[in-house]
Amino acid sequence: MSYSVGQVATLAGVTVRTLHHYGQIGLLEPRDRSGAGYRRYSDDDLQRLQHILFYRELGFSLDEISTILADPGANTGAHLRRQRELLTNRMARLTAMVAAVEKEWRHTPWESN
Repeated sequence: MSYSVGQVATLAGVTVRTLHHYGQIGLLEPRDRSGAGYRRYSDDDLQRLQHILFYRELGFSLDEISTILADPGANTGAHLRRQRELLTNRMARLTAMVAAVEKEWRHTPWESN
């Protein structure tokens, strides 16, 4: 199946401009074009975009993401394992932060609601 830039933008919750930028910097170049020259994205392109957006959410720069995705030894399974590890680490940090806030809250002189 192939998707237009507008369809992909809507599906992914990004702007068409973002997709064009990703294409310009070589991060997400659609594999196909329509007869009129319009970008057409494949399911593989959507999967790559999913990885890009995930890494962006974790705070990686576009340059870092490009390096990660360019790794010839990394397939989808490797990316998913890495993403799971990063999320697990992030959850642990957030859990520790919540515990610290709750501890501070319990030791404040004002009422804790």
